Amino acid sequence: MKLVEVIKVPVRYEGVTYPQGVQFNMQSGHVNDSLVKIIGDVATDPFEGMSIDELKAYADERNIDIGKATTEEGIIKKIEEAQKVE
Repeated sequence: MKLVEVIKVPVRYEGVTYPQGVQFNMQSGHVNDSLVKIIGDVATDPFEGMSIDELKAYADERNIDIGKATTEEGIIKKIEEAQKVE
């Protein structure tokens, strides 16, 4: 997913028309460089790029018990399970 900005005439994407200068999210494979410029990447995973210590702090701040999880995958699984219950 990319954050893009309209550089030419209004762009219609997924049923919405975006005027010149407006930024919005677009699937990477849909980007047309003649109509929009890429501003940056949009993280689709809220935990992407977080270290194990950051994940532990995230869980701790939200009173999420991660049990004996020590890996990135394990901690994320515990966080996601806890958030489904909320």
